[in-house]
Amino acid sequence: MENSLDRKSANTRLAALLGFYLAYFLSYFIKLSPSIVMPAIQQRYGFTSGQTGFISSMFFIPYAAMQFFVGPLCKRMGAGNLVGTGLAVSGLGLLIFSNGSTVATLAMGRFLLGLGTSPIFIGMIYFMQRSFTESTKYARVYGLGIFVSNIGSIIAAAPLKAVLNVVPMNSLFLGFAVFAVVLGLYIAFADRAFKTKSLDTGSSKANLAHAFKLTFTTPVLVSALLLWLIQAPSLVSYQGLWCTKWTATAFPSLEGLSGWSGIAISIGSILSSLFCEKLFRLYSQRTGKTRGKAVLRTCLLHVLATLLLAVSKQNSSAAFFALSMLCDVLFGYTTGAIIVQVGIIVKEHSDPAENASIMGVFNGVGCLTQQLGQWLTGVSIDLFCLVVALNASFSLTFVCLAAIFVLLILGAWKNLTSSET
Repeated sequence: MENSLDRKSANTRLAALLGFYLAYFLSYFIKLSPSIVMPAIQQRYGFTSGQTGFISSMFFIPYAAMQFFVGPLCKRMGAGNLVGTGLAVSGLGLLIFSNGSTVATLAMGRFLLGLGTSPIFIGMIYFMQRSFTESTKYARVYGLGIFVSNIGSIIAAAPLKAVLNVVPMNSLFLGFAVFAVVLGLYIAFADRAFKTKSLDTGSSKANLAHAFKLTFTTPVLVSALLLWLIQAPSLVSYQGLWCTKWTATAFPSLEGLSGWSGIAISIGSILSSLFCEKLFRLYSQRTGKTRGKAVLRTCLLHVLATLLLAVSKQNSSAAFFALSMLCDVLFGYTTGAIIVQVGIIVKEHSDPAENASIMGVFNGVGCLTQQLGQWLTGVSIDLFCLVVALNASFSLTFVCLAAIFVLLILGAWKNLTSSET
């Protein structure tokens, strides 16, 4: 009888995990689909790059603000209820965005999408930490979650572009809206056995203040946060908005293949989720370098990948197109490696009960840079276009972004090279 109950509990847990995976898949699709849909919207309504970046970036304002509260809200409401409610809001956002025609309407749609998807990542982590307490199992299910999210980013690239050639955007997004609402109900129902309101050990304000204090008074966590701010604007400014348009501009004869830029980035991220930890361990064994030192070198490699993209897209030949795709893979790999390894640093330097809240702080601060990244890269492109061609303006914008990354690396260098992480 006991074994039967254990199997039932395990099946319910796996059913809920599947729901969280699908929600994470959908959140990545929503976050990164602007690289395909926004250039079409920009051309249809004559928006500037600054307006386009502003519309897309509105996703990250509520997303960032909510990250500071998702951990405490999960304790109070249960992850399933919180994520399920968020998916219903996402469905509304999909409907408004896909039928919008003005800056205000489209921005409102993106705002609701950011608000609705904001609980998904931390909610998934919260559920995993309670349901898979063994480190090996937790690492396995977390890694699979990262893999599933990258499938969402792949679907948001070339496949989405191909589908939109035959299916109107409002019809496609209506289908996703219905899917989001149904999935939200499923998650809330499947997670009901794991709600534990007694886990709420204090007020949301107290928990948030404590998470902020731990983050900003622990030198290693401050340095880890600086490196987190390298991957955050990278991912959404390039893969989430400009990669397809930049590739199409750089290689006009291969415009039909421009959506593969996003797929190449996702392939790099998948490779990272599968192999980066093993490679880090091998690197550490052979060189004696700590995790912190290895992450710093990965960040430098990410800067190099960004600069190589700026160079490879200045020649329109097929050979340089292939080179840019390889640079996209490297860009995706280093971005994914930073996400995973910084997450491990946070886990190793925080109490398990505080980990989700601290990651919420990281996500919240990171999302603010994502909002600024999408908006300001658009403004920068417009400004550079006053003196150079569009393709060159893309390259100059991302060279400036790489320079900012170098400053962040220098700021993190001392603590991470002196700490045994």
